[in-house]
Amino acid sequence: KPPTSEAAEPPVEESAGPQRPSNHEYWLLKLLLLHDDLVAWAAAHLDPGWMQHSAARQIVAQRLAAHANQAWTSLAAFLDECETPEMRSLITEATAEQRPVPNPSQQLPDVTLRLRNQFIDRQLAALMQRANQPECSEAERLDLLHQQQDLRQLKRQPIGDSA
Repeated sequence: KPPTSEAAEPPVEESAGPQRPSNHEYWLLKLLLLHDDLVAWAAAHLDPGWMQHSAARQIVAQRLAAHANQAWTSLAAFLDECETPEMRSLITEATAEQRPVPNPSQQLPDVTLRLRNQFIDRQLAALMQRANQPECSEAERLDLLHQQQDLRQLKRQPIGDSA
């Protein structure tokens, strides 16, 4: 089972003005918005909480929810349902770009794995920081080390079969 974002620190909010999502998050948007056949795989293996960019995370969560609820009709209808201009702009940019996505059924697992591993790395760094605090008790430090071991083991596991 993929790690969930529930135990993670709250995502870092973007500063004033829209920032671009990471390349991996941007490609994930392209894959999920342009390749309907990949969404079922993403729904089974991807946690939107792994994403740092709030608008991209919200778009992916809504796309997966539309799939789960069998509410996806078209990209245009999905765009109309988006709440913010930033989300609409990001969707338009990701889907209007003329560059085709090479081998999308292999790219999705690769991008998903990278996003998951980056999420795990952020969790590991947060645990390390907490363990290095002077007020951290020995028992708490030991618990944090166990959590780090679990995360490292999880990071070594594959995401799933190809999309």
